[in-house]
Amino acid sequence: MKKLILVTLFLTAIACQKKDQTEKTAAVTDEHSYSKPELAVVKHLDLDIKVDFDTQTISGKASWTIDNISKGNEIIFDENTLDITKVTLGDDEKETKFELGAATEFHGKPLHITIEPNTTKVNIYYNTTKDAVALQWLKPEQTADKKKPFVFSQGESVWSRTWIPCQDSPGIRFTYNAKVTVPKDLLAVMSAVNPQKKNDTGVYTFKQDKAIPSYLMAIAVGDIEFQAIDNRTGVYAEPSVLKSAAYEFAELGKMVNAAEKLY
Repeated sequence: MKKLILVTLFLTAIACQKKDQTEKTAAVTDEHSYSKPELAVVKHLDLDIKVDFDTQTISGKASWTIDNISKGNEIIFDENTLDITKVTLGDDEKETKFELGAATEFHGKPLHITIEPNTTKVNIYYNTTKDAVALQWLKPEQTADKKKPFVFSQGESVWSRTWIPCQDSPGIRFTYNAKVTVPKDLLAVMSAVNPQKKNDTGVYTFKQDKAIPSYLMAIAVGDIEFQAIDNRTGVYAEPSVLKSAAYEFAELGKMVNAAEKLY
């Protein structure tokens, strides 16, 4: 009888352990993303895009460095209202097949891309559309200075996929470099190391070497200037509101120092 009780307890313990493991596995599944990072996951993004205010679209190429964990033949991205024109593999740009799955409200469609077991880079050529929820396009009269147009992005919570094809889940993190072409009289900034002045080419490059989730991908383009608050913090704003913006964020440097002491 004692042996029977021990066996029962042992089997119960195993069952509980398996249940806990199953629950832990289920807990990391993001039902708001079509991607399957346990099979193939992104690691780095090289983004080359052009911002067009006439058509209110962004177009270009998202080159993703990936880890094909399963050595399988597919990687899945999230996209929503994007126009995917072509997909290639590797630096030699070998064209490959892609297919869009059925759409789900708010979540868009899964982008199924055929890869090879040794694939390390996927290049996605695309255009945004006027239905891109993440992008807010402002006409000159809608801005503070009322002289030039402005656009900014808001990727949280699942809207980054409306302006970049990505694995749009907070548990998936990546570094990125970007080349952004804008009208010559405007300045571009991103969630990365930023320029502080306009140049005469309209081409800006960015680097983010800290791995971030897709919802932190951000861009803004407009007639904006920079004002430093201290030696490592500052604000960007339209010229007419730059001083008041700097005043509003005058304590930012102290906040950063306090955060560093805490963490």
